[in-house]
Amino acid sequence: MRINLSRISALIFLLLFSIYSYLAGEIRVFSFDVDAPFNAKTFPKLISYIGILFSFLALVFSKNEDEPVSQFEWLKVFVLFVLVFTYGLIIKTVGFFLSTNLFLIIAYYYLGVRSIKLILFCSVPVVAGLQFMLHDLLDVYIRDPLLQSIGIIS
Repeated sequence: MRINLSRISALIFLLLFSIYSYLAGEIRVFSFDVDAPFNAKTFPKLISYIGILFSFLALVFSKNEDEPVSQFEWLKVFVLFVLVFTYGLIIKTVGFFLSTNLFLIIAYYYLGVRSIKLILFCSVPVVAGLQFMLHDLLDVYIRDPLLQSIGIIS
């Protein structure tokens, strides 16, 4: 088994999801929720198990070829990291709906999607649906000055 960049990445993800699984097990659950089929630990544990499974599969089934590090587009990775960092900084001031749409539109465009219709169709309905699910169905408060000013959310 040769060590290459794909296997190193899979090993890093396996380590991260293992740590996440341990930390998800440390989540406190209310005493009345301990025996419930769905509690605060359920979804994080599920995500960690799925992540462990896929990173293990990627580790085992990756090719044995040497991959030169120069073939990867590190600039794109760095730019997307800066974009995610900026998104995290502006989400509280600009609001969820606008900042998430801006993030997705800029990311799609930067990654090579040039069809404006496709970009808008893949960002606006997705963010609107997520906003609806979080705010109206799950009752999760998301501060959004734009939607509050036009009266969509209170």
